[in-house]
Amino acid sequence: MIRLDVDELELAATTAYLAGRVPDALRALQRAQQEHARRGDHRRAARAAFWLGFLLLGRGELAQGSGWLGRAGRLLEREPPDCPERGYLLVPEAVALLKAGDHAAAQATAARAAGIGRRAGEADLVALALFFQGAAAAEGGEVAEGLALLDEAMVAVVAGELSPQVTGLVYCGVIDVCQELAELRRAREWTGALAAWCDSRPEMVTFTGQCLVHRAEILRLGGAFAEAVEAARRAADRLAEADDEPAIGAASYQRAEVHRLLGEVEAAEDAYRLAGR
Repeated sequence: MIRLDVDELELAATTAYLAGRVPDALRALQRAQQEHARRGDHRRAARAAFWLGFLLLGRGELAQGSGWLGRAGRLLEREPPDCPERGYLLVPEAVALLKAGDHAAAQATAARAAGIGRRAGEADLVALALFFQGAAAAEGGEVAEGLALLDEAMVAVVAGELSPQVTGLVYCGVIDVCQELAELRRAREWTGALAAWCDSRPEMVTFTGQCLVHRAEILRLGGAFAEAVEAARRAADRLAEADDEPAIGAASYQRAEVHRLLGEVEAAEDAYRLAGR
């Protein structure tokens, strides 16, 4: 068995994540976290623990995700209050506040994270924080301010300043918010940019399926029903490779909506049933 050093473990985790092998990514990241901790590198250990927690929360594994975030916090107890790793830990706090409907507190928390990221020169942290700050503002009724913050986050994305995983997360998140706000011009523009980014990385699985879901919705809203069904079908096939059940549900829902609009009741019911499952 080949033994990887800690940098190779982190690279393996990123590669596996982008290839849709999320369990492999989590295992590699866990090994990297433990190795950083063994060496006494608390900041890198905390950063790895943050990503473990953040990814697990995104998969709905709340207990494990919270546990890893708690470990990250303990590792940083003796670190400076403005170190970038503390900024990353503010991001899930902002997410929790946003989900609880406390938009003002979510904005303030995300703004603190963005400030730490700017002072530390952490482009990934700034972009993630700007996204959640913008989402909180938009959902809280400050739509113009929220969209401006989302556009600012996307500047770093389009300029290629971010890591691949943060690039994909911000792309998909911004498009989701734009579609929820019926801001279709922005949704179309960012979906096209996301599609170009995914097409330039044919070996990538994780964000390609989500991109096709967004494309299917844009096509459906534009009345291109046949193309929308095909995009949704391709999305479901691609997402099955990544074992991404929530996104498979989203793809099935888009297909169901098209069948409904076309009056194809049985096909719509089958697709709705799959989406619900």
